[in-house]
Amino acid sequence: MKTIKNSGTNLSKKCGMAALMLTCMTIAATPLLAHADATDDFVRAEMQKRHIPGMSVAVLRDNKIIKESTYGLASIEHNVAVKPDTAYVLASMTKTFTASAIMLLVQDGRIKLDDTITSILPQLPAAWAGITIRHCLSHTSGLPDALTDDVNVITINGDRELLLAELAKMPLQPAGEKAVYNQTGYMLLGMIIEKTSGMPYEQFLQTRLFKPMGLTGARFGDAWSIIPGRSDLYTSLNISKDHSKLDIKDGRPVVMQDKIYHYGAKFMPDYLAPAGLLNGNIHDLINFEQALAEGKIVKPALLKEMTTPYKLRNGQDGDYGLGFIFMPFGKQTAISYGGGAATWRVSLPEKHLTVVVLTNLQGSQPHVLASGIAALYDTEAK
Repeated sequence: MKTIKNSGTNLSKKCGMAALMLTCMTIAATPLLAHADATDDFVRAEMQKRHIPGMSVAVLRDNKIIKESTYGLASIEHNVAVKPDTAYVLASMTKTFTASAIMLLVQDGRIKLDDTITSILPQLPAAWAGITIRHCLSHTSGLPDALTDDVNVITINGDRELLLAELAKMPLQPAGEKAVYNQTGYMLLGMIIEKTSGMPYEQFLQTRLFKPMGLTGARFGDAWSIIPGRSDLYTSLNISKDHSKLDIKDGRPVVMQDKIYHYGAKFMPDYLAPAGLLNGNIHDLINFEQALAEGKIVKPALLKEMTTPYKLRNGQDGDYGLGFIFMPFGKQTAISYGGGAATWRVSLPEKHLTVVVLTNLQGSQPHVLASGIAALYDTEAK
């Protein structure tokens, strides 16, 4: 979800702070592996500085893998090393997969991007009639958010129908006027996928995306779910004194500089699966990236639409495309998506360069890590 947000609650007490810190210091003191290249040096230095337990990296140039590596531990407590098939909590990376599923339905001629959500889901409030699929994809819907606390991922209601009833009572912002990150829109996109395809959301993605593209490690589920090979999750955000949630001051999470915690849990209702419940490994992301670039998921014209900023009513570009976000990278514009303040993908179209970074530490600043790696492969980046 947001770069520094979207955490869980009920942080675990099973690993004492002293023991965890001793383990982390031991990892930091362990001699580094033999020098391989500048990327390895950069990654290991950043992992030590940021106390990142484990990390997987892929670099693609002209859609071919030129670097793929794993580093550190998937589990500090069990001393399990990260492997190529280690799964990570992808969090809001899920949104890009959901957007791709929507574009498949557009390509099939089942829906159009400017169809209103109420024309497909007539049970929605009449006041939402002016909101389109495109608005939901680009975070410009103006809908109230399903989350009351996006740091601790606390929803208005855990039941989707009761949630919709509560959201119907809340004020709307004009659609298309402003880009505001929003979970509700992606929940509705999941409902549209189900209504249009006649399949449950997860089945549609398994059938149309995961299996054809070789995403064998992709699984949906939160901290309650058993995901084979999934790494433990850690956080660099501080916790409340009662250890019940992540600490927030002045509306922002409190970031620790010298230690990390084992992340107690990451809970999210199933109805928010389209917004952030996907888990996957580095091979899944590589296969997804290659399939996107090769037109195996959607045709190039539709991918271009996804990776073009949404034009706001005032004529300015919004921060988002359709499942992607835009950020400056020197004189270039990078096209990105990420999740949970732990995973990030950055692409430099002009350089035909894509970097994917997956970590198991919330607050690892993965966008900085991915950009730093990209800079190593782009000598013109300043």
